[in-house]
Amino acid sequence: MRSPMPANLRELAVLDDHAGERLDAFLHAHGEGLSRRDARRLCELGAVAIDGVRAPANSKLRAGQRVEFAALTVPLSLALGLPVLHEDPDLLVLHKPPGLAVHKGPLIDDCVADRLAARLPGAGLAHRLDRGTSGLLLVGLHKEALRAFASEMDERAIGRDYLAIAVGTVLRDAETIDLPLHVTDSPRGDQPKVLVDRERGQPARTHVRVLERRSDLTLVALRLDTGRTHQIRAHLQAIGHPLLGDPRYGDPARNAHARATFGIDRPMLHSARLRFRRPSDGQELDLRAWHEPDFARVFRRVGESA
Repeated sequence: MRSPMPANLRELAVLDDHAGERLDAFLHAHGEGLSRRDARRLCELGAVAIDGVRAPANSKLRAGQRVEFAALTVPLSLALGLPVLHEDPDLLVLHKPPGLAVHKGPLIDDCVADRLAARLPGAGLAHRLDRGTSGLLLVGLHKEALRAFASEMDERAIGRDYLAIAVGTVLRDAETIDLPLHVTDSPRGDQPKVLVDRERGQPARTHVRVLERRSDLTLVALRLDTGRTHQIRAHLQAIGHPLLGDPRYGDPARNAHARATFGIDRPMLHSARLRFRRPSDGQELDLRAWHEPDFARVFRRVGESA
């Protein structure tokens, strides 16, 4: 069953008359007065989806498809150069593309934090995602919101669900990985940084549910009870099913095959859902991300997965 659309999204049906049109041209014609330039730019940013999967501007449409974009946040998406799926006086929810760092670091010229600082002084990230991870990222727009989100994180009150592609066939339909994790001093970027350590490790628990299997790969949904560094990556490696494309914790041979076969060049991990309370009024928000094109190349029905 397809996940509900994220908040603030506009859905446009592709009729028979529009079959064969480019996505950006269709969006310009039907997207509430968007200019050609803005329609193209939104697509380039990954802020437009077809049937729940982010799509490039030159995608050719078919009758019966659904085109989705966040109509109410177009100006901010264009200003930040990032898809904004939700905006209110307290917070933003961004849809981070893979490959963009969240914070500045060595050899990083561009990051989410810098883009926020340039446009929204006082805004800050409520959590982080690894550079290669895609999907939802929660931003507090003022100090009170950031304090509230920090408290929710400490109390494990923010729900975070992920999609991942694991190497091999995960046999159990559902299981909980309850293994303590220890952060090591690893100077090399291709070596595991986090290891299972029953003596020095901190408690870490990840719930795993199988969505789809193929002969050599498994699409899984993951829900975190804790938020340790590299938790998903280390836990999946520990049960013998590392993330596809993961240079630190993965299988080099399988990663090379996935790169040649599917064009996979990053750890296949996607922040798919966030559940939290809005600081100002306590309203519960439940936001879901679009799916990524590289996931859809491996599992074609990923847009229907929940």
